[in-house]
Amino acid sequence: MVAKQEELMEGEIKPMFYVYFVGTAGSGKSTLVDVFSRWLREHEQEVVTVNLDPGAKWLPYGPDVDVRDYISFERVMTELSLGPNGAFIACADMIASFAEKLKEEAEKDNPDYILVDTPGQMELFAFREAGRAIISTLCSERTAVVYLVDASFLKRPSSLASSLLLSASVHFSLLRPQICVLSKSDLLTKKDREVVVKWFDNIEYICEVMGREESTMLSDFSRNIMQVLTELESLTNIIPVSSITGEGIDEMFAELQRIFAGGGEEFVDVGPFRVDESWY
Repeated sequence: MVAKQEELMEGEIKPMFYVYFVGTAGSGKSTLVDVFSRWLREHEQEVVTVNLDPGAKWLPYGPDVDVRDYISFERVMTELSLGPNGAFIACADMIASFAEKLKEEAEKDNPDYILVDTPGQMELFAFREAGRAIISTLCSERTAVVYLVDASFLKRPSSLASSLLLSASVHFSLLRPQICVLSKSDLLTKKDREVVVKWFDNIEYICEVMGREESTMLSDFSRNIMQVLTELESLTNIIPVSSITGEGIDEMFAELQRIFAGGGEEFVDVGPFRVDESWY
């Protein structure tokens, strides 16, 4: 059980935790936000959910703060004569201009946790200047990223190497403490989950397994990726999580608490980001 926060002394500000959920399209970000928000509320935590995807047609939860109240994806497509991809890029830049308003709306009731559901097109948030501007504004001293690795990608060790390289790229781009979860773990057998965890417990073992890949070029490339990530200290334990069975939710929370217990985290403030105010 998660203990309720102790009574604050007069004038003391209650800590507020931001958790960003990032991953490739279809990795289960929105579903995990829904399940984790309900888990936190069941454990007597005050939670605000934030949707940053202007193109979302449906969400499994009712967002408390919704970027769609500020930006119309369809209007951007129509009035700028853009296709879907171009409109998503334009919207990503526009979201940064509303970051202060989104932050004010999210923090007005002083919640314990603010869960941020990022766009399905991960690259629009993680690798554009606008994404870094958003996370530098819509944040607190205790902000972390949960990166989702889709369990369906783990058909072979080399696929895991590619996923972890992408995770490291997100980490270095956003410059925030980050944990890695294996989403949709219910799609894997118990043996499969144990094998994946073993990979992380013994990097030499996974490199040996990668050496058995049919393609020599693929196996060499995968092993080199793992070695580089090890040298950069970018490899952390992966937590199997299922939004269906609830597996791993408590472990994910515990890992977030370990990060937040360290206090304020360093990050790069890239300053304000502005677009044409006619689109407000």
